[in-house]
Amino acid sequence: MNSPEIAELPQAQADTPFPELEPTGDEAVDDALERLRELAERPTEQHPEVYDGVHQRLQEALADLGR
Repeated sequence: MNSPEIAELPQAQADTPFPELEPTGDEAVDDALERLRELAERPTEQHPEVYDGVHQRLQEALADLGR
């Protein structure tokens, strides 16, 4: 049985600047996305915590649209 090939993904470089984010026009969404900038300063093991926080904030922003 042949094993599936594993794709090589490009690695981010430490000196790669974080792209400038376009404002969405929604302050809650912009604040949540701004937290992604923290990823460059944190060890990889802490990235899920940041992603979870951003996800939670975006879910709250969506829930607020229905109110």
